[in-house]
Amino acid sequence: SNDLGVKDNIEQIQNLKQQKEILEHGIELFNKKPKKGIEFLQKQGLIGPDPRDIADFLHKDDERLDRTVIGDFLGDPEDLNKNTMYLYVDMLEFKDKDLIQALRLFLEGFRLPGESQKIDRLMEKFASRYCTCNPSLGIFASADTAYVLAFSVIMLTTDLHSPQVKNKMTKEQYIKMNRGINDSEDLPAEYLSAIYDEISQSEIKMKSGGKDSKTQQQGKDAKMLDSRKKQLLWNMELESISQTAKVLMESASHVKLSFTTATDHEHVKPMFKLAWTPLLAAFSVGLQDCDETEISILCLEGIRCAIRIACIFHLELERNAFVQALARFTLLTANSSVTEM
Repeated sequence: SNDLGVKDNIEQIQNLKQQKEILEHGIELFNKKPKKGIEFLQKQGLIGPDPRDIADFLHKDDERLDRTVIGDFLGDPEDLNKNTMYLYVDMLEFKDKDLIQALRLFLEGFRLPGESQKIDRLMEKFASRYCTCNPSLGIFASADTAYVLAFSVIMLTTDLHSPQVKNKMTKEQYIKMNRGINDSEDLPAEYLSAIYDEISQSEIKMKSGGKDSKTQQQGKDAKMLDSRKKQLLWNMELESISQTAKVLMESASHVKLSFTTATDHEHVKPMFKLAWTPLLAAFSVGLQDCDETEISILCLEGIRCAIRIACIFHLELERNAFVQALARFTLLTANSSVTEM
């Protein structure tokens, strides 16, 4: 009987080894094509058949899972992905956590995708889950406030902790940026001030140690790029998350309205307020990266028109942003050699 025990043990070990190899293969597949990886692991009985089982699997915090792929998968609009994402977020416990703690916990397990609709879906669910966990908080008029504030926090962390941003946002600017987000009312200045202080001391980032193809790829790319291209890569990264955050933040109402034919020039103001950040990003990237005169002229014309619109409507923040961008490209603000630009 002793021999039998040993034999069973060997079979058990071989079984475990085989399961481990199957899991590794499934994770490898997931990192390339998430749906295929999940289907494979479901066929092998390592993930159950329901979205809840998939959400469980993504929560396991397996360092071999690519955080970028998890973010893209959870942000996808297909029903399976959406249901999985809802369950994934519902498994997070935000009770008695302040918004920053909750956001840190939320963004630990994956990297926010670059696509605005994907970010939008994830952040909307985050805000709704946060308010469900903290019904007696009393500070937010609705989940929409938590949604817009979460975006502003992501923008703040990018602004304060990216070496590329030279003129950091001040506390006053941050409080001003969040005016009227609480159902047209302001959140208490001391509440926003505390958020600013916390983020300036400690940025929000993914848990270290996990696999993240985007960061790895950027690291590889950066070694082969000159500083101008690195700056462009960073600009595009910032545009995809921070600018997306800003645009989504300013269009936080999800109401589907019918189109109206504009006849008065006053209609331009709200449209410009919504579109100025992606316009600025597009003109800046165009000017920085393109050697074709034609494109440079178009970008300069775009900046000229934007400054004119901002002046007509007395939009100081927007006007300053475009004027500063223009000054940067003239090299007037460079206090060292021209090559740094």
